[in-house]
Amino acid sequence: MIWLIIFLFTVIASAQVDIFGYYESEYDHIQLANKSYNFGYNKLRLDLESRPNENVMVGANINFQIFHGKQEWDIVDFIPEYLEIDSVPFSISDSMYLDNIYLRTSFQLFDFTIGKQPISLGTGYAWNPLDIFNRKDLIDPTYEQAGINALRMEIPVMDGGTLDIIIEPDSTWDMSSKLIQLKSSLGSFDFSLNGGNQYHLIPDGNSGYAYDHVFFGGGSIVGELWEFGLWGETLWSLDADNNFGEIVFGIDHTFYYGFYLMAEYFHNSLGAEKNEVTFDHYLYNFNGEIHSLMQNYIFAMGMYNFTNYISSSLLVFGNLDDQSFILAPQLNWDAFEDVTLGAWVSQSFGENNSEFGIQDLALRFRLRAYF
Repeated sequence: MIWLIIFLFTVIASAQVDIFGYYESEYDHIQLANKSYNFGYNKLRLDLESRPNENVMVGANINFQIFHGKQEWDIVDFIPEYLEIDSVPFSISDSMYLDNIYLRTSFQLFDFTIGKQPISLGTGYAWNPLDIFNRKDLIDPTYEQAGINALRMEIPVMDGGTLDIIIEPDSTWDMSSKLIQLKSSLGSFDFSLNGGNQYHLIPDGNSGYAYDHVFFGGGSIVGELWEFGLWGETLWSLDADNNFGEIVFGIDHTFYYGFYLMAEYFHNSLGAEKNEVTFDHYLYNFNGEIHSLMQNYIFAMGMYNFTNYISSSLLVFGNLDDQSFILAPQLNWDAFEDVTLGAWVSQSFGENNSEFGIQDLALRFRLRAYF
């Protein structure tokens, strides 16, 4: 990766570049059924932005990540014993990588972005059926997502509406992911209409999966009714022979004394039914090919700011099919200007052979300093 460092410093030296980012250190402890592990990392993210003129912006970020503690893992630690899998090891190692590098241009009739870029779609907090490019971590759903190598065109239409076209190229046109989204508003609600296609997992009729070219349709809505925030989104296959998809809807409210409460329900028909879970379901869930292991989930969060510098939250999310849940209180402290310290505790509830019940107890401490 020496060439990458040389390239970046050459760019910085030869152009007017804004540099910002953060340093982050994280320590984790996880307790499984009869094992416990410590692990974590130190991370430096450098964001670079250059604007040669008012219509062009070049952006990039480079991440340096050094891991400590346990780095050799086995998927078997996170699946029930009844699946009888001997060992599926994997490892993580120190890395340096470009998470984003893209060019954004603004023309009279549209904006166009090319390169590995940040893309975030949908209205959901913990799940986004419309986002066929990303997947969130339920314990930390607002954490930054990896960049997507894509072509994106955003065209203003109607009164305040936008037509958004995204293509993620692959080896062939059929293998490439495509999404088109029309965003507009109606009264106090914003909405979108979506369509696209992707080479995607589909049910194979035998409690398993196969790959095929799938067309999708869906949409989203978000707004406020009687001081309650409401949102929902869905994306569903358009093939009558392989009808599957996802839907999420949520509600939130901030009470007069500052306490914020929200809840979401998520359904994924591509997930396994309770008594038909196989190792493949776990594997596809771990690598993000499907957005959940089973079909029905709940997520709820309460937040309260004790002072201007200390905030707290309580997360609970769970699998409604196997009745396993995670309860996770969190505390964040703005220790200094641009320096935050966070602490998480998560406790699982459920049978040892359930999705979340197998995890038992976990702790996380995270320090982040912006510059």
